[in-house]
Amino acid sequence: MHKKTPENKKGSETALKVLDSLLNDSGRKKISENQIIVILDALASAEDVEVVARFPAVLAICARRGLVLNSQALFSRYWETSPKRQNLEKLLLVSAAIFKIKGLNPPGNLNQIVASLKHKYGDLLSAGEFQLSSGMYVSMQALENTLDIYMTARSQSRADREPKTRKQTESLDASLDRLFSPKQKELIFKKRDGQAFTKTEREYYSRIVRKKLEAIASEDLGQLAKRLTTKLG
Repeated sequence: MHKKTPENKKGSETALKVLDSLLNDSGRKKISENQIIVILDALASAEDVEVVARFPAVLAICARRGLVLNSQALFSRYWETSPKRQNLEKLLLVSAAIFKIKGLNPPGNLNQIVASLKHKYGDLLSAGEFQLSSGMYVSMQALENTLDIYMTARSQSRADREPKTRKQTESLDASLDRLFSPKQKELIFKKRDGQAFTKTEREYYSRIVRKKLEAIASEDLGQLAKRLTTKLG
């Protein structure tokens, strides 16, 4: 039996480095659909359980950023009977089950993809583990544990970025309410938290909200506001 080639191993390691940078990022780093496909493909072909187990975490990133899985892009490179395609299918099917068990929102189109796979892998989930084309067995528990680690780290990162007291939160909300409409305020928080915009939201944010924020950030305007409010006081 031939060992994995250095090129394949290098590809998996590169994808893993990109993934780690995303997992450790607060949400501001951009990621494209193509990058997601490359990472998922590399993880599904890896021969290390700890690497494969990161698969659901990538899907969690997709869900958080509003990225939709493109089944054509995922599978079009492989014949239906290709072992690599079957690895992807199994991991998508199991990951969808884990998202459902944990009550997490899946990335767009995941449920539609796995609906067409259930008849193909009917009893895959019953044993609690499944086999990939390399012969390696992966347990659902390993996938769950890695997803839990990511979700915990994400929650902690979000908590670190949030205002430290209720008073500060209420003050920020009140200030934003005076200057922005509810929709504009929603986009501000989405931008702050690194959430993905739709095309319409992105255009509206750039055309309206960003210009308001730039005016507020103006040093001259800030000094004028302080001077006038001081006099009024």
